[in-house]
Parts: sequence; C-alpha cells; structure tokens
Amino acid sequence: MRVVVSAGEASGRVILELFQEEMARVEPGCEVVDLAETAELGPVFGFAEGLRSGARMRTVLARAEESVVRLDPDVVVLVSFSGLHLPLGRRLRRHGLSVLYLGPPQVWAWGGWRKRRLRQAADKVVCLFRFEEELLRRAGVDAGYFGYPMLDGVKSRLSRRQVLETLGLSQDDRYIVFLPGSRPAETAYHIPLFEATYERLQKLAPDVRAVMVVTGPESIVNGRVSTVRGLSVVSQDRYEVMRHAECACAVSGTVTAELALLAVPMVVCYHLPVLTRTLARLVVRTPNFALPNILAGRRAVPELLEPGPEELAGLLAPLARDSEERRQ
Repeated sequence: MRVVVSAGEASGRVILELFQEEMARVEPGCEVVDLAETAELGPVFGFAEGLRSGARMRTVLARAEESVVRLDPDVVVLVSFSGLHLPLGRRLRRHGLSVLYLGPPQVWAWGGWRKRRLRQAADKVVCLFRFEEELLRRAGVDAGYFGYPMLDGVKSRLSRRQVLETLGLSQDDRYIVFLPGSRPAETAYHIPLFEATYERLQKLAPDVRAVMVVTGPESIVNGRVSTVRGLSVVSQDRYEVMRHAECACAVSGTVTAELALLAVPMVVCYHLPVLTRTLARLVVRTPNFALPNILAGRRAVPELLEPGPEELAGLLAPLARDSEERRQ
C-alpha cells in the first residue's frame, strides 16, 4: 500500500507526523511518501499576501499534481492548508485518485462557500472538532470525526527542574512564555510586539522572567539558548517550555489548543494586515477567534485583536502570580 501525504503549516506537520507514526503501527508494510513540493510553498498569511503568492502557488500546484500522479498512490492524505489543498484535491480526484482531507478549512468561522469546494476536493473528510462533522454533512460532504490529534501529540516529559536548567534559570525563577506564531509574516509583527510587552511587564512584575519560543532547528535539550532584549529565545522542545510557564502570550492558532491541553493560562492576540482585517469584519461569523473560547462557547481566556504592549502586559501580570484571574 502506498500513501502520499501533504501538509503545509507547522500545525499540519505535527498532525501529519502523528498520522505517519500511527500508520506505521497499523500497517507496517505501508509506504508513506511525504510530498516535498507542497512543503516548499510555506504558509500564506492574509488576503493581500495570498494574491501576491498566486503565481508561485499555481507553479507548486502543477508540480504537486504531476508528482502525485507519477507516484500513483492508493490514497492521498491532505492535511489542512486549504489554499493549496482544495484545488490540489480536486485535480487529483479528476485523475481517479482517492483523497482523504484531514483537518478541513474552518468553514464555520468564515468562507462557507468552501463547503462545495471541499466536497469536490475529497472523498472523505476527517474533522478535528465534533461540531464540524454535522455542519459538513449537511452540506453534502462525507465527513467523520475521530478525535483531536493533539490529545495524543501534546506531551511534556521533562521536569520543571530540568527545563529551568536548560533555560539557564534558577529553581526559584518563574517565567512566562511568548509564542509569536510560525508564519514569517506573523513573527515579523509579533516578535517586536512581545519584546515591547515584556519591557512593560518587567515594571509590573519585575521578578518574572520570559522565554520566547520560535520555530527553528535548535533544541533546549542541547543547551542552545539565545537572548534577545532580555528574553531567552528557544526553538523546539516547545511543549516542555510551555508546560512549566506561569502563563503564556500566544498568537491565535493551534498553539492555543496546545496550551489548553497543557493547562497553561494564556492571553491570545492576533494582528491582521489592514486589507485582510477589513475583509474579516465582513465575512467572519464566529464571535471568538481563540480555539479555547470557540470550544468552550464563551470567553474563557482573554483574546485581543491588534493589542498594544501596555494592554498585553496588564493582562499578563496577574496571570504570572497567584491571583483570581489566574485561578479563573
């Protein structure tokens, strides 16, 4: 049996790795081929950036289609990344290939028109959230719900003492964790914002340290920790660092679900380019954008669109100590 798999963004890669591990256990003789062409594209952030990347997207789409058809797999598994995978799935099905879509686009939040495209792009859709299943089935999509993959993937194995040692902190130190996202356009905006937030936070809670977790090749297990404007900056082993933080300041996305699974209090924020923000106000239907709030059906954690450093620092300070806000 041969399965071709494709994922674009960091969260999709995590889900894909879990799938590959389980596939090897269930069907040891199965050949799982990771589609390199789609990984080259990288995530697209915002409407305007999507337009600018259109030409490259079409090139990658054509190359990916050609590569999959040449491999002639028994099934193709597409993980999230709807901007590329919806048209790719539709093309592959025209070649008679079977397509399974894992982690469909969030049509319940915006872009309901994508239900029809999803129906064309996949023979079967595996939902990450239970409420998605009925919504998609009503639209004629063959959808099923099998649980949230991160429940299996979000694990912390190092003790607090071990993490503090690798971060170069003392055993009495407390720290908060900043998570600026994985997309280049996200980090370009949020890293400076989080640096400024920490500067203000030091006036409100001078005894609290800070760690920023970024996407990269380094590992705190190997002791490689750099410092930028007073923040320790690490990459990899993110669950270990997140798990032992007093609280987190995170860009909206899968990481907020990971923080919830690790029981870390958080403040969630997001920045959108002006054009994308204007369009979002017209098409987004959900009142909340942080996953914990969407799943809880209420404002369980603070979420802010376009906050300033003063506002973020004011919300983080009580979460970094024993307070009513932290207990809630």
